[in-house]
Amino acid sequence: MPETDDTYDNSEIHPDCKPSEYLIDLFCFNGRPFNKDPDHKVTVLINHGYVVGFSSFRKQPLWAAYRVADADHHVDYDRPQLFYDDERLSAGDRIDPRPFGKIPDPDPNAGGRQVPLNRGHLVPNEAINQQFGRLAQMETFFMSNMSPQYARMNQGIWANLEARILNDYAPAMDHVWVLVGPIFGDNPPVVTRSGSGVQIPVPESYYCILFDPIRYPYGRMSNVEVLALTIPQSAGREQLSQRHITSIDAIERATQLDFLTRLPNRAEARAEALMADDIWAPTPRRRRTALEIEPDQ
Repeated sequence: MPETDDTYDNSEIHPDCKPSEYLIDLFCFNGRPFNKDPDHKVTVLINHGYVVGFSSFRKQPLWAAYRVADADHHVDYDRPQLFYDDERLSAGDRIDPRPFGKIPDPDPNAGGRQVPLNRGHLVPNEAINQQFGRLAQMETFFMSNMSPQYARMNQGIWANLEARILNDYAPAMDHVWVLVGPIFGDNPPVVTRSGSGVQIPVPESYYCILFDPIRYPYGRMSNVEVLALTIPQSAGREQLSQRHITSIDAIERATQLDFLTRLPNRAEARAEALMADDIWAPTPRRRRTALEIEPDQ
């Protein structure tokens, strides 16, 4: 099937996840991402609180999708202490749960400095813990949900974004859908596992796409606000700002992924070309007291 065909998707649902395939749309807004790379397949793994598209070529997810909502009460279990290989993956794709270590800083002015790497959650422990409970939380510690993130970025701007989504956006906006994933440079540095020799490329940056339905019918893209972000690994502990805003189109070009795959082509093209005017402020976009139960139409 040619790449120009809009239905082309070089992905497959993992056989163990087939019985749970019906859950995908609960986490992926208007369709799961399609993989447009004809040379490298993506395997879709479905968990209790999120979905990822895992790349055997990159040894990490190319996309991860989850959803947060406002809640009157939530659970709050302690953070698990261990990481786990995902036994659903073939032996060659299990990168083992050890830390990623360090790589040489790619900054030409670094003077031989090393960059510490974290096992960076693409779908965050805390959000899934509070929204879906203990088992779902523990599944976020599968290595199939990890990407090698610069420690300062993981603990800085990325952690702040995750907290903003859970603690500010969800209460203010009722429901927020999230898509995140890595963006690779042309010649990414790699982490090499001793013993197996498995190499894990280190991304250059990460994307995050947020969907906030603000009016009924909520699935219509004209009633949905979108914030698409690209955050470089070098961002460290800086604050989110206008310079991180991008479009879905730009992320698709950088990743060879196709988002909003359940939309008609024209509506998809319009939504993907838009750029938000600013970083969302954590203020209510809807008046819950005025939001009455609406009939299905």
